[in-house]
Order: sequence, then structure tokens, then C-alpha cells
Amino acid sequence: MQSLVSIATPVYNTARFLPAALDSLLAQDYPHWECLVWDDGSTDGSGEIAAGYAARDPRFRVLGNGQRNGVGVALASAMEVARGGYVGVLDADDALTPEALSAMLAFLQQRPQLGMAYSQYVEIDEDGNDIGPGRRCNTPYSPHQLLVEFMTYHFRLARIEACRAVGGYDRALTVSADYDFCLRVSEGYPIEYLVLPLYRYLFCCV
Repeated sequence: MQSLVSIATPVYNTARFLPAALDSLLAQDYPHWECLVWDDGSTDGSGEIAAGYAARDPRFRVLGNGQRNGVGVALASAMEVARGGYVGVLDADDALTPEALSAMLAFLQQRPQLGMAYSQYVEIDEDGNDIGPGRRCNTPYSPHQLLVEFMTYHFRLARIEACRAVGGYDRALTVSADYDFCLRVSEGYPIEYLVLPLYRYLFCCV
């Protein structure tokens, strides 16, 4: 039986970029995934876009209560209903490369001791053009260095049992929920780096 991968996508007013993000899941060479789209009270039509994808492909599931709750609630709520054996996050203004799921899944399956793995990423501009390789992953991983530098950036895939063992994502956090999650995983599980650019990250700040 093929492993199911659950991808959480928190959405808040990203209608311009959301189709590219969801299309990148449809383009995966590994078909056994579900996308948990949490509409966090969008007012720009993002929710309608997500609903359109769900109507065409049942692998998309649209969640949310119509209110603005913050990224902590969005990620925690999505992970609570994840049905996959592996969980990851795709931000609504970013995209995955076509081999992202298959490459990361193979990496983890060959290393059963790992709780999570992460990859290199490419920075892109608002038009989807490449800027260059992501810089955060240049620092070699260690649990101690993670305390001061967030090198486990994108793309991350975690085993669902590791996610649940550390309590998932913190609902109370409105920023840095992903960093906090990685720190807690690192306290109980080995993490390794897959040196492949599997994620396309919208770079819009200094």
C-alpha cells in the first residue's frame, strides 16, 4: 500500500499566488497525497479558489471556520485531521517542484530513524522567476545550532507519529509556528537534510 502524504496549506488573502501553489501539487510525480487547505478568513476570493480545486479533485480538502485565527490555529487544525503517514506544509504563496514528495518520501523511508527531513529551496520573485538558491540551508544541521538559526526551512516532511508525539503545531503562535515545531521535533528525533532544491519560496522581504 502506498504511503499517503498530508500537506497543510494555510491560506489568507493569497488569491494571486494560490493557483500556482495548488497546481504544483497536481504536478507531483507522486500521486498519493491530500492537501488540507485552511482558509483563514480570506476576503480576496482565496477560499473560492480553493473550493474550486476541491470540486475538481477530492485530494483537496478545504477547512476553516470563516474567521481569522492565525497560522498556529490553521496548521494545528489541519494536522489534527491529517490522514497521511507523513505531513508537511506548503505555504499558499510558494510551490513544490514536481519531484518534491517522491524524493522526500524516499529519503525518509530509507532512514526509518528520522522524525523529519528537510530540503534545499529556491527563492522566487512575485512573477515566479528564480532569484537563486535559498540561503538558510547553508548552515549544517545540528539540534544545538537550530536553537539560534532556522536552517530546517523548506521543504519539510515529518512522520505523523513524530508530529503527534511533540504535540503538533502550537495554536497560540501567530508567527514562527514552523520554527517552534522544528525545535520540538529536534528534541526527540533525528533530523537530516536532503540536498535537493524541492521548494520554491516567494522571497519578498530583505
